Amino acid sequence: MDPTVAAALVGVGAALFGYFVKYATDIRLAQRNDRLERINRQLSEFYGPLLALTRASDESWQAFRKRYRSNGAGVSYWKNDPPLTSEDVVVWRLWMGSVFVPVHRQMMELVLDHADLIEEPDMPPCLLALCAHIAGYQAVLKQWERGEVSMAREDNISVVNFPGDELAAYAATAFTRLKAQQAELLGGNGAGRRTAPRSSREKQPRWKGTVPPAPSA
Repeated sequence: MDPTVAAALVGVGAALFGYFVKYATDIRLAQRNDRLERINRQLSEFYGPLLALTRASDESWQAFRKRYRSNGAGVSYWKNDPPLTSEDVVVWRLWMGSVFVPVHRQMMELVLDHADLIEEPDMPPCLLALCAHIAGYQAVLKQWERGEVSMAREDNISVVNFPGDELAAYAATAFTRLKAQQAELLGGNGAGRRTAPRSSREKQPRWKGTVPPAPSA
């Protein structure tokens, strides 16, 4: 074969090889960027707010039960020991109507507005239970508007319990997993990232615990 032709073929082959290598690299980078963009949205628009709301709800619940009818950890507010009074029912309605139901409604709105960011192919049971819990409280709140103070438990709670434990575990687990994936995609294992000074790290807030306990009605 003519050396000139051979050299030309080698040059063409090298160019084609370089093109396909670049093409494959570009595809991998595009897929990585798409994955990173989705994880960023999942954290900022759904799992991050959901985790913050579950923690806020739990903190409020613990404060509520510490002040009112603090008859033991995990004991229902409606347990007749000591017997409930009309004041207990009024306090329950005040906190449910102005604190817990609004927070839980915000969680439900996150689910409805950002269902496309949920990791699972099917709606997780704890998110379905959350939506059913809020839907059940709508009838209860309407009944409270009449002004009658019923001492019956069924007249003061939703027909579906708030899935506190399951929801808290789901939000914390998904948030932690996605943060790890985000750090990996960003090279967060030390490559190309500066370590914050000790004084700065010490000032960072920390979550209290891993999974908060669920409210007990």
